[in-house]
Amino acid sequence: MAKEEDKQWFERGDEPSRGSGKKGQPASNRKPGNNNRGKKRSKVTPDQIKDKSKHKTPGPVGGKKIPSAEERIKPANPSKQHAKIVAQRVLDEKNHKGSPDKKGNPKSSAKPHEVKNTAKADLDKKAKGKTKPKKRFKLALKKKGTAKKEVAPAVAAAAAIEKEIAEDPYKVRRQRRAKKAGLRNGIVSIALVLMAATILLFVIHHLYNYIAAKPELQFISEGSIEHTIGARAMIVRNEVVIPAGTVGDLVTQAAEGSRVAKDQEIAMVVPDEMQGVVDNLRNTQSQISDVQQELIQDGAAEGANAIYSEINGSLDPIMDMVRSDAMNGNLSDMSSYASSITVLISQRESELSELNFDDERLSVLRDSEQSYENQLERNSTRINASTPGIVSFKLDGLENELSFDLMLNADAALIRDYINSSTGIITSDLYIESGENVARIAKNEKQYIVAFLDSDAATADSFEVGSKHTINVGSEGISIGKCVVERVEPTKYGLLVVFSTTRYVENLLDLRTVDIEVVITETEGLRVPIGALVNPDFDRNIATIYVNNKGFADEVSVIIEDSDREFAVIAPIGDATVPNLQTVIITNPSSIKPGEKVEN
Repeated sequence: MAKEEDKQWFERGDEPSRGSGKKGQPASNRKPGNNNRGKKRSKVTPDQIKDKSKHKTPGPVGGKKIPSAEERIKPANPSKQHAKIVAQRVLDEKNHKGSPDKKGNPKSSAKPHEVKNTAKADLDKKAKGKTKPKKRFKLALKKKGTAKKEVAPAVAAAAAIEKEIAEDPYKVRRQRRAKKAGLRNGIVSIALVLMAATILLFVIHHLYNYIAAKPELQFISEGSIEHTIGARAMIVRNEVVIPAGTVGDLVTQAAEGSRVAKDQEIAMVVPDEMQGVVDNLRNTQSQISDVQQELIQDGAAEGANAIYSEINGSLDPIMDMVRSDAMNGNLSDMSSYASSITVLISQRESELSELNFDDERLSVLRDSEQSYENQLERNSTRINASTPGIVSFKLDGLENELSFDLMLNADAALIRDYINSSTGIITSDLYIESGENVARIAKNEKQYIVAFLDSDAATADSFEVGSKHTINVGSEGISIGKCVVERVEPTKYGLLVVFSTTRYVENLLDLRTVDIEVVITETEGLRVPIGALVNPDFDRNIATIYVNNKGFADEVSVIIEDSDREFAVIAPIGDATVPNLQTVIITNPSSIKPGEKVEN
């Protein structure tokens, strides 16, 4: 390729100059914008240009800084395509060979005066006809050899530049920035993880403190611990039954378990043909109650508020006692509270029925009620109490068989058969057949409680005749104290014990057999929950408790006098004055350690 280019140059006899746009075109015919190409340049070597560019103050050319030779060689935007162009430009400058013109002919990179002298010499030779092709060819070969010598360092330089550019410094910088960004992101991520872990630990710590059990405090109180033995017992009362002389529905006129006088009307038996009248009476009474409530809410009944206030004033103390006993776990008096509430509500309804509501609807309903009652009284059989006592309309058929004398003198096997065959709760039947008993009346307030106790847990010496014991009836929530032993007898079925009591006769009136717990021993003193004892040693009867001493948990050693599954009776050791009734004990000692501040 180089040979052909040299041959073209010598055959034309001239070189294309930098100042011309096309071959043989004068400067005056050049297109606008190419003014700088036709100007002559001063003879300055590249080294001088390089030295001047170092000291020359850059000035604005077209509003831009004049780039130096190195800056011209170094690409502004390094890319592979641009790298090839720069490498080719370097090779062209080294070979004194310009880039091709529009016709594809290479432009000379020679200086203007050199081009001019060479062209003049060629013209002179042509005119004289002394041009020797072989000479020119040898000259071209000589120039070609010179070019080869000059191309080698240029190629090396271009290769170096190409290698440098191939490394893509922009990419390198991107990689460095990516590494820095990755390092920075890693540090930030680690910091965020540490921060999140710290926050999580903080939340867990406060959540644990919130959820963790707080110390529970209470004053030490006096109490007792009972050791009991369980058994199935039968209840016997001295009762009189009242028969009915007719068949029909039973309508009671006395409350179950109420005390009645002799000859008092307690019920009536309504024949079957009067069942419609009974239904009408009940429906009328329900309507009367609804109308009364409506008038009371509208304020139409004078004195109703006074009745409600009076009854509510009597109910409030009972309700307070019910709440207090329920919180303390004492259910022994619940039946008594229920009876009192029932009596007060009945009294309220009775007083409200006597008010003058001055309402036409209520007057009509009352007249109807009285008419139905008169019809029932004329056509029904009345039942009166034959003796004073406590009345009940629930019967089991054993009222005439069981008596006090039988319990005191009967064989143990017979008594055991009665206990095993008797029903627990006595029910009532509101329909009376011919010859059936209508009611029963307990003539006195005494009742017998008969049971067979386990001989291994109870001995006859513990239940001497005349001794008093406490019997707990869990199903009724009552504790019957001071039950007197009337009979005690060791048998093959166990220890037969017959107790007598005058308490809670009304509460047990509808029971024939019931599960009881007989208290064998009882210890009184400072009672605390069994869970309040720390490391109790029941063999040595010592333990530790935590008490609140001026806001801090203090450890106190105590003596265990007695205990059961729920409570323990404790006492101070030696001459110590703590614990006492003013001591505040921590009932859940696992929530705190000695010396720690008590917070709740």
